[in-house]
Amino acid sequence: MTTFSDFKDDEQEYSLTVSQFAKLCGTTRDTLRHYYEQDIIRPKVDKNNGYHYYSASQISSFFFISTMRQAGCSIAEIRDLVHSSSREAIEKMANSKILEMQRELYRINKKISALHLGMWILGEFGRHKQGTPFIMDMPQLSVSRTQIKNKDYAHHTADIAKDISVHLSKSIDKDSLSTFPTGVSIAYEDLLKKHYVYNNIISLSFLAADNVETFPAEGQLAVCCHQDNQVKDIEKTYQKMVNYIKKNRLKACSDLYVVSLINLYDKEKEHTYYKYLFIFVQR
Repeated sequence: MTTFSDFKDDEQEYSLTVSQFAKLCGTTRDTLRHYYEQDIIRPKVDKNNGYHYYSASQISSFFFISTMRQAGCSIAEIRDLVHSSSREAIEKMANSKILEMQRELYRINKKISALHLGMWILGEFGRHKQGTPFIMDMPQLSVSRTQIKNKDYAHHTADIAKDISVHLSKSIDKDSLSTFPTGVSIAYEDLLKKHYVYNNIISLSFLAADNVETFPAEGQLAVCCHQDNQVKDIEKTYQKMVNYIKKNRLKACSDLYVVSLINLYDKEKEHTYYKYLFIFVQR
């Protein structure tokens, strides 16, 4: 390990060789040469032998440059900061980069949240028999919705392709919205009438609702059911869920959410996907 006792002359400010300075900064001689050639960190050059020497005070400068590079600043931007910017200009640039990184962090957290939620739903398959309703405490969810324009004819996903496109476009344009997991909802009143039409495209998220584009789910206690698309008579599942709610004297307080999750192919190249259905209820 290089220590200050290794320096040639403690009385001189520029006493660190290139190798010593590179080791202290955890970098390479090539990086230091590049920064020197770009005129963003200047060593002292010995006129007699052409050797370069750095000051211990330049260590903080090196890490400032490294931090700004990691924040997305170009070499040209850093050179301007080092040579011709005021303290106010440096603060403005730094704050701008902080804001960019915070936005990127939010986007990353949104992706992590989406995967966590998707894997949580996937993990629920196998815990209960397919097509059999059960009641459980759900995690806290937020929901974004896009109303289906022609609800009376929204029986299948093919009928709502344009609505799905609108919903996904909106989700892509706005950082606060998630595109996965996504599904549809059916009004509970329509379930009671056996009028099985979709009323909204929905996306779910573990992230907190902003109460502008996303809203808290209607509760946490839910009657749930799951199955794959090989079960042809989904309407029987709908009725089982309604009957479960009535039999157990529960009060439905949300639409029926139907989330389709992950397309898979078996050895025969048959296409299947999982459906997770739930209705929030109160006792």
